[in-house]
Amino acid sequence: MSRREESQVTIMDQMKKFAIKSMYGFQTVIVYGMGVRLGIFDYLFAKGKSAGEVEAVSLTLDELAQEIDLDERYLEAWLHMALDRGLFEIDDVEKRTLRTASFVYDLLINRESLLYIGGNLSVFYLMAPYQDQLLENFKTGKRLDYLDILPQDYQMAQSACVITSRIIEDIYSNNFKEHHRILQKGGSILEVGCGYGYTLELWAKNYENARIVGIDIDPNGVAHSLEIVKKNNWQDRIEVLHTPINTYASSHQKEFDLMLMNHVLHEMDPDDSYRKNVFADLYSMLKDDGLLIVAEHNIPDMFAPKERPLFFEIWHKFFEAGVNSKFYTKEEFQALVGDTPFETAEFLEEDNNYLWVLKRK
Repeated sequence: MSRREESQVTIMDQMKKFAIKSMYGFQTVIVYGMGVRLGIFDYLFAKGKSAGEVEAVSLTLDELAQEIDLDERYLEAWLHMALDRGLFEIDDVEKRTLRTASFVYDLLINRESLLYIGGNLSVFYLMAPYQDQLLENFKTGKRLDYLDILPQDYQMAQSACVITSRIIEDIYSNNFKEHHRILQKGGSILEVGCGYGYTLELWAKNYENARIVGIDIDPNGVAHSLEIVKKNNWQDRIEVLHTPINTYASSHQKEFDLMLMNHVLHEMDPDDSYRKNVFADLYSMLKDDGLLIVAEHNIPDMFAPKERPLFFEIWHKFFEAGVNSKFYTKEEFQALVGDTPFETAEFLEEDNNYLWVLKRK
């Protein structure tokens, strides 16, 4: 047998890849996405939080139906599918209780866990209802504005950035220890494009003495962020404003120790001159020794040598091709920043996670 014959893919290999694995994966995404939109996982998250440090949460059909006000017939079918797809396991047959399967609470429910990947599954789920619009856009070239997306869908998509928020904070605190100490003692943070408040909430909890301002042009995201601030009684140190960057920058000069842009740049007006003006406005608000952190997917050219897996980057590009997005390669981003007042653009990478740190000097 030749070497090629030994390594040749069999029809059974392809059957497993395209039929069995794909069907199970698709069904898992669908059942998880429905659970998110129905509020089931928010309920389980709150239940787990109230119990303290937990690895799993138990539940019953009657409990979910009553607490979330869902029809039992539909809910029973959803639970059966979720059980079969491995999201839950049987807890007690006699009492007819289920519990979240091993690690599922931290992976898919607990938004405060470093292991949380539920946001990414939610984005995969969103692809289904927008297929018709995407197919039409393939033919017409039409693009949507981000604010044209339904608020509940836009919020679900932003939840995918929760894990990025933690990665940003880890890389920042590991590489800028003295600056990190400044923020712990006090300091000031501006989040540009705070959206629904997921990043803002994380940094508010980690830096309890810092003053934080979040700005965004999405009224729904701002309203949700304000709810988070009110719920945590942070009104005395956190401000959330529905305002564009240039308007805010006109009255705030050299005010912030740290600025954050968590997957926001690609959503802005794709014209480079507009984006350069944004960086100029941010430059004017940053203290002389301040830092601007820009977390963005730098997506190489399709024909460039592939140095590592680019699963999330390429998926991000494809998913947002239908909206008015624009991503940069690493070199293109450096060139863009080179035409702004910022003198330094440092690329930091840890375990395939990366971000840019911009400085005035």
